[in-house]
Amino acid sequence: MKVEVPEYSLAESAPVDPSRTALIVVDMQNDFVRLDGALPIEDAAGTIGAIEQLRNFARRESIPVFYTQDSHYAGDPEFAIWGEHCCVGTDGWEIVQELAPDEALDDRVFRKDRYDGFFGTNLDTTLRQRGIDTLIICGTVANICVLYTAASAAIRWYHVILPVDAVSAITEFDLQLTIRQVGWLFQGTITRSSALCATESVG
Repeated sequence: MKVEVPEYSLAESAPVDPSRTALIVVDMQNDFVRLDGALPIEDAAGTIGAIEQLRNFARRESIPVFYTQDSHYAGDPEFAIWGEHCCVGTDGWEIVQELAPDEALDDRVFRKDRYDGFFGTNLDTTLRQRGIDTLIICGTVANICVLYTAASAAIRWYHVILPVDAVSAITEFDLQLTIRQVGWLFQGTITRSSALCATESVG
């Protein structure tokens, strides 16, 4: 079976108001990013450079950087689906060194035990306390934790920006599915990290 990918355009620029924007880095943990991890995503390591570029942009513009961290304990029901992964306290659970959060810069990490970064966390409260209404979402896995976090953001009326070169997936189909949903269903902005980082901020 062949599936035709619906056309979409990449925004050449995506100006943001730093005071109303946050960067969300989804699940860039050793178990997903490293090839010897419990659930390696082949393309995840290749997105580190783009995510670093986004993080540098965020630092420069005083945009807060938030992380989600997939977090499980022994006997987690999700292990029946995916096997054991991202067990709290293990090396595989840690966020990759290249993107490690910096507490001195007020990076925040939101531990989650399901796909959605909002479910069971205080991410939404934190964003609203800061007056944030726009989220740049990147990380892995595209059609799982990235998509469900983006969906949860969109139904709360956050505007979602998806830099496609900073997102990794198990298959190309999964990546294209994610792009389609964010751009069409959620009316998000589809772009690349380089275009976003080169854009002058507004506000």
